[in-house]
Amino acid sequence: MANKSFLLDSEIAHAREILSRGQFPKQIRESRRAMAQWLEERLNQRLKEFGDFEKLKPVWLGSFARHELSPKSDIDLLFAAENAGDEALVQEFVEKAFRAGLKLRSRTPENPSDWTVGVEPFDVLALFSAQAVGDEAARLLEAQQEKLKAFRPAILKAIRKEREERRERQDSISNLLEPNLKFGAGGLRDIEQALNLRHIFPEKFTEAEAYPFEILETIKEEFLFLRAHLHLLGSGDVLSAHDQLEITKSLGLDSSQTLMKFVQKELERASFYADWAVAYVSASPTARRNAKLGISTLGDAITKLRESPTVLNQFEIRLKVDELAKPLDDEELGKILQKAVYADASDAYFIALYRSRVLEVLLPDLRKLRGLVQHDHYHRFTADAHVMQALREVQRAKSLKGSLEAMSGLTKDLTPQEWWTLKLTALFHDLAKGRKGDHSTEGAALVAKYFKAWGYSETLREEVRWLVENHLILSTAAFRQNPQSQATWKRLFDRGVEGRRLVLLALFTAIDIRATNPEAWTKWKSQLLLDLVESLRSPEARSLQKHLDYAGGNGIKGIEEWLVKLDSLLLVSLPPSLLIKDLDLARRSSTDLPPKVWRVKNGRVWVRFHRKQDETGLFLGFVKRLFGFGLAIQTSSVSTLEGIGVYDWFCLRTEKSPRQISTWLNLETISDVKIPEVEFQSIDLMSQEEHEWIFSFRGRDQRGLLLAAAHALVEEKLSLKWARAHTWGQQIDDIFSIQPFGEVEETLNRLRKRFVT
Repeated sequence: MANKSFLLDSEIAHAREILSRGQFPKQIRESRRAMAQWLEERLNQRLKEFGDFEKLKPVWLGSFARHELSPKSDIDLLFAAENAGDEALVQEFVEKAFRAGLKLRSRTPENPSDWTVGVEPFDVLALFSAQAVGDEAARLLEAQQEKLKAFRPAILKAIRKEREERRERQDSISNLLEPNLKFGAGGLRDIEQALNLRHIFPEKFTEAEAYPFEILETIKEEFLFLRAHLHLLGSGDVLSAHDQLEITKSLGLDSSQTLMKFVQKELERASFYADWAVAYVSASPTARRNAKLGISTLGDAITKLRESPTVLNQFEIRLKVDELAKPLDDEELGKILQKAVYADASDAYFIALYRSRVLEVLLPDLRKLRGLVQHDHYHRFTADAHVMQALREVQRAKSLKGSLEAMSGLTKDLTPQEWWTLKLTALFHDLAKGRKGDHSTEGAALVAKYFKAWGYSETLREEVRWLVENHLILSTAAFRQNPQSQATWKRLFDRGVEGRRLVLLALFTAIDIRATNPEAWTKWKSQLLLDLVESLRSPEARSLQKHLDYAGGNGIKGIEEWLVKLDSLLLVSLPPSLLIKDLDLARRSSTDLPPKVWRVKNGRVWVRFHRKQDETGLFLGFVKRLFGFGLAIQTSSVSTLEGIGVYDWFCLRTEKSPRQISTWLNLETISDVKIPEVEFQSIDLMSQEEHEWIFSFRGRDQRGLLLAAAHALVEEKLSLKWARAHTWGQQIDDIFSIQPFGEVEETLNRLRKRFVT
């Protein structure tokens, strides 16, 4: 396609006026052809400015020859030069045109007696519809066209190869959301090739249906009309999101979605019938006859597609599918859907189910998605194509090891029933797109409606309904939230994400991403999603779930907001019956609770301090008391919870009994405690926000490390928001959340000077 129109700027407005006489999409042929005729006249006038055009024996090719000229069409010409003198005149003429800004794509025959010599098959194909200028050029063209029949097999081979290469670049059953009206699937290139095949192989189409070519002719006019609008906007052949808005406005349509739904439907139809034309002309007479035989029921149609999912079979089934479905009741349709989708099959078979319209008669709401687009920089295909892509991706996940990257390991122990559940989820998850309300919720309602009508089991209905309703939540949690956060875990637990449901939902999340846009699925995303799954299966997450279940099962409400703020190690270490009741007691108490001492099953002793009101130095005071009684702190979880107050737990390394420790801690006073001299290996700023600094103190385990750190923070006049202290073997890692005060770098420097050697 030319980068610039051959029209002068002053002529663009007139071209627009001619084109605007048509009303899209029905009344456009006359205005589109009138514009093309006017463009031909303008182009011929300009060419006559450069010399005697007819004397050069010109032959129009491409758009001009087919009367499909558009403002930015390539200007394709063959000059039937028969000697060196003719070639010199042609070269002089073309150079004049170029200097005037008219870029011709022209050639002269390498062999004047055989214009196919040294020419690519598609250039030979152009000769079939070429248009000569003048009697001499017409005589030469007619003589050459008589010789073209021998070149037909090479043309067919080239068409099939070129189409396969284009399809490989776009692994989809739908065009992209910003389609190329010329080169995309179902675009003008596909249509023209199909119409040309009927022209150059008329004997092969004598028994074929005529209506596919009538449909292709109609769609061609529609796309030529839209292409002309694009060219007059200064654009190319790609119907970009911006151009969709501009053309919607110029055509007086209510929305760009209306325009694109129409375009995508026509692209799908054109793609299918163009594929059929190529398949029909390439098939043997036996293959053509076989496609017409043996389809009397919808079940027969599915069997035939499984055995041979060819375009010829799809075409024959597409003709009959509505009639085949009419006698069937809902339960029979449900059984046929299971026959169609349950078992493993080839990728070609699932595409054939869609293109033959079998799935649409089994699942009528799928028709409403046809051509529906979503411009969100993420979705790559139309809604109906995305549903089918998802079905294909389920089968690929089952058949192709490693297709889901790190997530593939989750498929190993899936049962046949679970694979069936995933396939049904693929069909329903976006079935309610384009409607009012949340499509996930509305899709879940469609599951309930269809499954009841089909007579599917209540268990299957509930599993698929749940997956459809929640199919987006893991993606949000894995990629937009903190997958290690207890708040994230709780949100997912509240939605029922656990056990086998977690596995199925995670797998479908991966499948949905791949079906939405294959380029959006990366090893990094696969690993993030798997990390979320593993974190939800972790002891910490399971402990949180147990505590939440205990609170719910015992009617203790409103405790969840505090549970998710506690250190996960605390939840793992303490039984729900202890922690939930203690939290509830602290919530209901109007005064400070006395220290609580508890020995857990592994022999460790935990101590809890509680104060309704926080104040500077409380944490230091708790640590001093424990240190003063010779109690070594291994781990601490320090929190201030709104509505509860200061709620600090310490895990001790001691042989003392809980009773003895409790007696000591309830003493009114304690002798003064000397702060020990200690060293840390590093003190670092982990995070700096407007309302919070997080410091990390790390070093080898020494007696009094936590006390020394807490004392230093108090001396720096820093208020503690929360703290986590852990001892791992001989290493300690103490994390403090601080209320900002002063300059952070100066504070860090003083702490490092004090403790880091």
